[in-house]
Amino acid sequence: MQTKIRCSGLPHYSDCPRKAAAKLLLAELVEDGYQLHALKTSVGAAVGTATHAGIETALLLRQEGKDYEKELEEVATLSIESSIENGVLWDLTTPTKDIAIKQAIRQAKSVVNAFPDLTGVYIEEEYKADLGDNFILSGHIDIRLGDAIFDIKTGATRRANQAQYGGYSLLCRSNGKIIKRLGEIYVPRIGITKPQPEPQFVEYDVKDAERLAWDIIQQIKKDILTYRENKSARTWLANPNSMMCTPDYCPAYKTNFCNCHIGDIKYDRRN
Repeated sequence: MQTKIRCSGLPHYSDCPRKAAAKLLLAELVEDGYQLHALKTSVGAAVGTATHAGIETALLLRQEGKDYEKELEEVATLSIESSIENGVLWDLTTPTKDIAIKQAIRQAKSVVNAFPDLTGVYIEEEYKADLGDNFILSGHIDIRLGDAIFDIKTGATRRANQAQYGGYSLLCRSNGKIIKRLGEIYVPRIGITKPQPEPQFVEYDVKDAERLAWDIIQQIKKDILTYRENKSARTWLANPNSMMCTPDYCPAYKTNFCNCHIGDIKYDRRN
């Protein structure tokens, strides 16, 4: 059985290994009798995907010397419509489809306008590497400019994603490309009535990011191999203090795979 470990999943493993395992091995765990549930797309993820699509389209058109604004808007709109067609979890920052579209378009434009030097780039390159023991590391890199990788992140809060970028660097090295810079372009998602903040640029040390990625990869492999021997959910540590420990974001929440969530309120004297 071959198992694919995605670079984008590496930061989540540190947050809650059991939740990460529920997503990584969903089909296998269900086959083993665990009752996991499907998750709806969050509107934050939908806006993020649309922002990526708009940026990538605009960068490719710009380096061809073509106008990109109309195409950016159309691609972002189509992405939102596709992401939400089977249901979506709305939130206070993005309560409607129209607002989601406007946010994605302005977020994408903010990046394209703030980084005029992003020309001659490679977009969404896919890399794979053999990790041994029937494990594969894979990743799609948002933007590569020579020996530099730039990843686009959106959302209400900026998070630590250096393990993902270290994974990308390892993948490139395994495929004959040496990476010397790892950068994150973070675009805050805020209410549409407020001006869009400028993107923030964060750079990570390549060696540190690679070491972190490698350590997490080895832990993932070890845990999965252990699980396949004992079939126990307790192979993975649960983190009920994770901000993602909710039924909206964890397929294992309140299931026979994990019941470590915060307790339900049975009595509240205020009511």
